[in-house]
Parts: sequence; structure tokens; C-alpha cells
Amino acid sequence: MTKVAYMFIGIDIKDEAGMAKYVEGAPPILASYGGQILAIDNDAEVLDGKYKRERMVLLGFPSLAQARTFWNSPEYKPMKEVRDAASDQDCILAEAFTDDPLPATGSGAVFMIGGGDTRDMEAMKPYYTEVPPISARFGVQACAAGNTYDQLDGSWPHASFIALRYPSEDAFRKFWFGPEYAPYKKLREDNSDGMHMMVRGI
Repeated sequence: MTKVAYMFIGIDIKDEAGMAKYVEGAPPILASYGGQILAIDNDAEVLDGKYKRERMVLLGFPSLAQARTFWNSPEYKPMKEVRDAASDQDCILAEAFTDDPLPATGSGAVFMIGGGDTRDMEAMKPYYTEVPPISARFGVQACAAGNTYDQLDGSWPHASFIALRYPSEDAFRKFWFGPEYAPYKKLREDNSDGMHMMVRGI
């Protein structure tokens, strides 16, 4: 089974008119390559770390190959030039962590987007084994995770990238700020440097 792929884009807008042209022209091209917009958030909540862009966008593709074909397509090239002139951005592309299909839109879901640099891998082992079943009780869907990703534009400040989907903002907050995750959050903070933010889906 071909795994789906996720493209994350953090944007600072320099030219509103130029970005409006991009927002109008890019989505039909994206759709023609099987891509879909999963999240756009102009007020993403930074939970920890220092990464901050004005707009956070998450796109989904049926496969890594289709995402790369879209990115390098002749149809998208002029739109990319418009975007580059109108904004500064970071853009990374990652294959899905599991064989799950692309998540549905319009459901009120939120995405936890993050990255990290582990200082003590041995100390972090309990985190990697024990947090997933806790998170699963809150309805998580693991979208992308790991240190294998394509840096398409700009820079990503950490060695790893992670994107997790929660069915609602309430479910995510109950997990992130709840008592079950609290000791593992401290474990992570004590043994790694990173950033995490909540990005609202569409």
C-alpha cells in the first residue's frame, strides 16, 4: 500500500495582494495533483519552543511521488514564484508514519505539529513506547513522524518532524494538559529540545 504524504508550510506574508493571488490560483493546481488542504491557521497556538510563523498550513497528498510531482510541476511554477515574492516560508515534505488514509476535513479536528532534538535517547525510550497508547485514548491519528523529510523551502529548526491529528481541540487539550501525559511531557522536556504547536484543521 502506498503511504500518503504531508506537506507543512509556515508562512510570513510580505505582500497581501500577492498572497491573495496565490491563494486564488494555487488550490486548483493542488487539487489536480490529488492534494488537499487539511489545515490553515493564522493563529496557531505555540505550546512550547520558539518556532513562529504568521500562517501555518498542512497539505495532504495520496503519495510522496504525487507531492513531489506537484511541487515541481510546470503548472505550479508560476504560482510558486508569486508565493516566493509575496512571503517568506519554510516548507517540508514527509511521508506518512502509517498506512492510514488522509484524514477527512471539515470535522473540527486539530493537528499537533512539532519537531525535536533528542539529547538522551536512552532516557527517552519510555516516552516513545508509553505515550502512543495514552494519546490513542484521545483519538489521535499519527500522520507523520521521524527525522526523514524533504526540506523544500526555508529551514526547519529541528532534526525531527511530527504531525498528529486529534478529533477535536477539546480532545487535544485534554491529552496535552492532562494528568496522564504530564510525567512524559516532563521527561521529554528534560531530555530533548523541541517545539510543538496546535494548528486548527479546516
